Amino acid sequence: MDFLDSSFFQSTRPSQRLPTPAEVRALSEVKNSRPPPVIIEHLNLLVKFGPRVNVAEAQCLWLIRTILGDEVPVPEVYGWRVDGLEVFIYMQLVRGVTLKSRWEHLNALEKTSVCGQLCRMITSLRQIKQEPPDQFIGSVNCQAPQDIIFQNMPVDGPFSGVKPFNDWFSSLPQRFLADYQKFQDPMRLLLPDDGAITFTHADLHEENILISQHGPPQILAIIDWGQSGWYPDYWEYCKAAYTCMYSGEWRMQWIPMFLAPRLDEHEAFSEYVMAIGAL
Repeated sequence: MDFLDSSFFQSTRPSQRLPTPAEVRALSEVKNSRPPPVIIEHLNLLVKFGPRVNVAEAQCLWLIRTILGDEVPVPEVYGWRVDGLEVFIYMQLVRGVTLKSRWEHLNALEKTSVCGQLCRMITSLRQIKQEPPDQFIGSVNCQAPQDIIFQNMPVDGPFSGVKPFNDWFSSLPQRFLADYQKFQDPMRLLLPDDGAITFTHADLHEENILISQHGPPQILAIIDWGQSGWYPDYWEYCKAAYTCMYSGEWRMQWIPMFLAPRLDEHEAFSEYVMAIGAL
C-alpha cells in the first residue's frame, strides 16, 4: 500500500519511491525478531519492520491523521509492505526526543503543561467512535486485540462487546484448570460490563511520547500504536499504570492529570496480568 497523497510522494524529487524490504533489511544493523526501526535521514523516513509489526498499526496512523489531523500528532504514514512473515511500515521521521529522556529536566510547570497537552489529545482521540450496530473490541482492522499482554495467550477475538471481553480476560488465569477446579472469581466484579468502548493507544508511556528537544516542551508525536485498537474505557489507564513504577511519581501524580484513575479496574487488571505471567 502506498499513500500517494502523502508528503513523501508529493516531494519535489522526481520518481521518489519507498525502499524495498530487501533494501531496508540491508540497512538494518540488528538481525533478530525485534529489529529497531531503520532511519533514512535524507528521505526523512523511518521504517518500522519485523515479524512482530502489524499492518493495523499503519492503518491506525492513517485513521488518526485523517480524522483528527493535528489534534493528536502522529507520524505521517507513507505506506506499508508485507514480505513473508514481516511487515514494513514506512513513516515520517519525527525529529524529537522522548519525554522520558527530558522529563527529569523539566520543572513542575512544564510537566503540568505536557500533561495538559496529553489530556487534550486523549479527549480528541475519544472522538473517534464506532457505529452503534457494529461495536466490537479488537484491533482497528477488526482482528483480535493486539495488546502485548496477550502475546502468549490463545488468540481470540474480536469480541462483540465489553462483557464478552471481560469474561475472556478474567478467564485466562484459570484456562488450564479442569472445570471442577474452577472457582468464582471475586475480581471479575471489579470489571464493569456497561462501560463504553473507546479507541485506545494501549501503550501510553514516556518513551512513546516525543517532545521538542529545547525550549518549552511541546508534544511532537505519540508513537508506537502497534497495540492500539478498541478496548473497554478502563483499558487506557490500566495499561498506562502497567508500564511504570507502581508507586512512582509518574503514576501517582502525573498520569491522573490526563487519564481518570480506574483503581478498581486496575486492581483486577494487575491480578490477571500477574496470574498469566505477562510482566
